[in-house]
Amino acid sequence: MLMTSPALDHATSNETANSARTLRRERRLWDQPWSTLSLGCTACRQVDECGGLHTKAPLLDCMGLCCGRPATCSKVCRAKPADFVARVREIGGFNLSNTPRGPLLASPTLPKMIPVIYHGNKRTEVYSGGVVALSLYALLSKATGDLKFMSREQLCDAFRISTDTTIVLTGTHQDPPLERWWSYGEAKTEEIIGLLRGLGIKLVTTPNYSLFANAPRWDDMHSMKRIALTFAQFVRGGIPAALHVNGRTAKDFWRWRDFLCERPEITHLAYEFGTGAGRAARSPQHAEWLTELARSVDRPLHILVRGGLDVLPTLAASFAGVTLLDTSAFMKTMNRQCAVPEGNRNVRWELSPTATNDELERLFIHNVTALNDIACLLTSPSRGELIASGS
Repeated sequence: MLMTSPALDHATSNETANSARTLRRERRLWDQPWSTLSLGCTACRQVDECGGLHTKAPLLDCMGLCCGRPATCSKVCRAKPADFVARVREIGGFNLSNTPRGPLLASPTLPKMIPVIYHGNKRTEVYSGGVVALSLYALLSKATGDLKFMSREQLCDAFRISTDTTIVLTGTHQDPPLERWWSYGEAKTEEIIGLLRGLGIKLVTTPNYSLFANAPRWDDMHSMKRIALTFAQFVRGGIPAALHVNGRTAKDFWRWRDFLCERPEITHLAYEFGTGAGRAARSPQHAEWLTELARSVDRPLHILVRGGLDVLPTLAASFAGVTLLDTSAFMKTMNRQCAVPEGNRNVRWELSPTATNDELERLFIHNVTALNDIACLLTSPSRGELIASGS
């Protein structure tokens, strides 16, 4: 019989209770489109762009989410007037329509699943799986933003991938790398994009600047505009890009809809279901917003998704193509874990110790194959249509 200590049981119980309280607080701040508009929002100059608050939490307006510590706060907020003006000016205002236009670029054909490879350590063999994803920020020096690799051969050798591999870069990350990219400035990022094009990068998903449920809405709109601007910069620099349509309200997705309808150069979208949108209680709403977005645009769209296996069938019913950017195959391989299919919707992970690093490549290929099979099943048109319709 498995024995546990009272102290461990108590700690586990406290962690579960804290998690439940956090979720309850978070749910009260989620946008509920059917709820009444907060009274204070009607007097706000940005209400047409923001859409206002529709929350269970009793908020007069989004200043009720201000932390009250302007000296140490990094959010875009009117409690810091000088900083607020500067942050709005740097993006040319919150309106998405004045984002520079870009050319329509030919994008690569993408498979149902692309493994994200984080480094070339511990693997002695070269992976030649056709298409891989690397982190945009792993290619850059943290200190200077300079590109670490001056040739495609050097890049492929560092990550232990074949030189004829199609390379996609993912811009999804935690906030510090995203903010570093923005801090480089336009001239520096244009230089980086030119060098990335020279390395043969075929597609980039734009940085996923964060939207927070517990911050004033100006911060959300600032992040959305930065996403649009970085998309434009990549395509103007000659690299196809997937627009990361971060949103936390129905209005956010309506704004992206209008932006997409005006911009035929946008053929690919990106989304992450790993954090707030990945909560079981919230992911269906985000999937619904994304499908409505796809159906409201009069051209086929392809979406690249991180996380969210459960919503892949729903997305497959509305998007022309769905690609899973999978991080688990690589990370589990590094921890000597093997994917074991559980039905047609998921895998479980079992310990699979290897005698040497030489064997990791075979384990990695096995894990990639297992996740690819799941992605193919979940994104098949017939399955997507059946699940989306509730059949």
